[in-house]
Amino acid sequence: MAITKKPTKPTPADTFISGAPDSTASTADAPRRVRKGRKVQITLTITESMLARVDELAAQLGQSRAAVINLAIFQTLETGVRIDGGD
Repeated sequence: MAITKKPTKPTPADTFISGAPDSTASTADAPRRVRKGRKVQITLTITESMLARVDELAAQLGQSRAAVINLAIFQTLETGVRIDGGD
């Protein structure tokens, strides 16, 4: 008969640390996602000048920055994107 250690329950700190995106406990197959209701949070990096233009447009439309970005993504997915700058 082998002697084995009694399994321990993870502490809240262990759960918090293993949930970190860079944790070795994270699986490579399944991307970690932060959900906000029915939406998924992402990180977006853009230039300051583009961010200023987005904020200006959002103010003109009376919308949030996120709403303007979501609208731009939606319209691009629906109508396509022009890469060459042509009409």
